Amino acid sequence: MQRALVVGGSGFVGRAILTQLGPERGIGTWHNTPTAGLIRFDAAAGRLSELLGALPNDITHVFVPFGVSNPEACAIDPEGTRRVNVDGAIRLMGDAFSAGIVPIYVSTDYVYDGAKALRTEDEPQVPNTEYGRHKAAVERWLATRSEPWLVARLSKVVSGDTARRSVLGEWINDLRNGRVMRSATDQIFSPAFVDDIAGAMVKLAETGLQGIFHLAGPEPMSRYQLNRLLVDSIEAIDPRVKTSLDACSLRDIPFREQRPLNTSLSIGKLQAAIAWRFVSMSDLCRTIARAEFSQDAAT
Repeated sequence: MQRALVVGGSGFVGRAILTQLGPERGIGTWHNTPTAGLIRFDAAAGRLSELLGALPNDITHVFVPFGVSNPEACAIDPEGTRRVNVDGAIRLMGDAFSAGIVPIYVSTDYVYDGAKALRTEDEPQVPNTEYGRHKAAVERWLATRSEPWLVARLSKVVSGDTARRSVLGEWINDLRNGRVMRSATDQIFSPAFVDDIAGAMVKLAETGLQGIFHLAGPEPMSRYQLNRLLVDSIEAIDPRVKTSLDACSLRDIPFREQRPLNTSLSIGKLQAAIAWRFVSMSDLCRTIARAEFSQDAAT
């Protein structure tokens, strides 16, 4: 991999990929979120060929983390979001193939229905949400292509960033604003730190590996367990912090679609392919607690 384009570089995962690539190897785009240093590009309607004409000619890979990733938004507007998530992604990667560029497509654990733990890459897709069907459709299209491609299936991606869409950061905001944190005990996923996800994805691309890989944390846990880890870490730093954690079932939350319960992913294939040590959720929560609630952070 010489230089890579990150379409959706202003997003949560896209920013982390650009950080891992560094300014010498990474070029990013934005659409809805103006971002200094990135190029404006509407991936849902624009053509990659037009963008490439204004970029260096040594781009060998394109990372594709862009799209509507909120399952509720996909359920509300299935056709509109499909034009972005499916049509836009396929058009962009088709252009990439025509230009001899390798796409790295960011997919999701929602290609599974949540009926079984620790799914492996060779198991058939069984999505039960509109968002999952979008991602599964793109994966199936890629499977018909003879050119090199890579799919990174993610589970819950987290960080302590309170300004971006990350569950740990959202809980920090809830704590500071005295809101009750409601977390499902029966929603199981494989959470991983966003920097680990981006780093492992870049390393996979650098090795020239192809096909589908699960990029997720090695320790499945419930949403409630993750929330509890953060709360316990914060209370250990500052017992004065008032926390209110409400355990519930995922079925108690009135989503438009019934979301999958257990989307944990096996990462055996990834671990056999590259050496990557993921930050544990316990360590990450302790780091976030120290950064946000220690006396040093307060002063």
